[in-house]
Amino acid sequence: MTISQDSSESAEVTSQEPAGTEPAARIPRFGAATPIIVTVAIFVVAIVTWWLIGDPQWSFFGARAGASDYAQKSAIVGCLLFWTIFGHIFTGFTFANWPFSKLSQPLAGVVQIIVDILIGIVGTVVLTRGLGSWDPTFSPDAPGGAGYTAAAFIVLVGFYAYAFAATGIGGYPFESVAAPVSSVAQWFFAAFITTVGVIVLVYPNFNVNLAAAAPVPLPTAAGWVYSSIVIVIVAAMQWGNWPWAGIRNKHLRALTAFVVSLGGGYLLMLVLEGLLQLIVPSDIRGGATFALGLEAAELGVCISLWALIVGLIFGPSKIKSVFISRLVRTVVVLVAAVLTYMVFMQFFATSVLHFPATTGNYGGNPLTWMDWVILLVLWYAVAFGGHLGTRRVRSVA
Repeated sequence: MTISQDSSESAEVTSQEPAGTEPAARIPRFGAATPIIVTVAIFVVAIVTWWLIGDPQWSFFGARAGASDYAQKSAIVGCLLFWTIFGHIFTGFTFANWPFSKLSQPLAGVVQIIVDILIGIVGTVVLTRGLGSWDPTFSPDAPGGAGYTAAAFIVLVGFYAYAFAATGIGGYPFESVAAPVSSVAQWFFAAFITTVGVIVLVYPNFNVNLAAAAPVPLPTAAGWVYSSIVIVIVAAMQWGNWPWAGIRNKHLRALTAFVVSLGGGYLLMLVLEGLLQLIVPSDIRGGATFALGLEAAELGVCISLWALIVGLIFGPSKIKSVFISRLVRTVVVLVAAVLTYMVFMQFFATSVLHFPATTGNYGGNPLTWMDWVILLVLWYAVAFGGHLGTRRVRSVA
């Protein structure tokens, strides 16, 4: 599935209807204000559902801040969330909503969400209760929920691999193969990239026998991978996959996309680390638990969130100049992301979402909560195809 900034609903969209019936024209439910209202609604839903599922004070899951099992239960919530996102990447990107697109909306979206959640549960259980039963790296009984965290970090690499395969290179080298065979082939292709990334970047950092000699420290690995994810998402959402989209040879185009996304991701990580030196208070940066590379990933997830919101919910730019349009949208995404990170860490995470504070009101985990918001954005825009933000056009007799 290739998703670009043109993927969002335009002024008029057509709903999915059962075979044999005429599709009904639909328009934005709240007119020009629809993207803004939808964005606000997604954040509200994210807050309320977090209070029920992940909030350290209010959730029914019981991950209470300060309790002896808080780290373990928080890791379980994070792992389930990450693998549910992974499930949606499979169903929404790799398989391009097949076979759910055969159903009418909103049933198609509901069924797809259920499948995504089931994938999240199964992935978590198989890795921790299955693989973890003989490899303590993923054991559900590892101290502090480390086994669940290790399982969740697989998704970090997988997010890059599967998003890159689907959106960065448009299903290469299987783009000429008919679906769903092409989707199955693409899945295994991305699984290979994921496996290599996990072996090099993730597994050595969580295995007690290999951690001391891990080729790339975990904070750097997390910052690099997530910064590469940012490159892939921003390129698809705001840049039309520039600079590699203009390369005519498909093999060279795919190779260029791979080099630019990983090389550009590493450079972006360095830029984000420099920015964090400016916006994070010095006493926080000097803390024992602060890791600049990991924090770059935390800021990166905010960029990914706003890149997806601007690209999928606000839709195509109305600015005629392609260069100016891409520049403006990129600046908007970056400014919104930095402000979101600062507000989240300065007080929102601790005061509203009840994350444990690092110092005073400062604290939070953007990788967890922003990914939850990202999942809601993807469910709205991809699983439901923007259907919930539209209404039927009333026929005039």
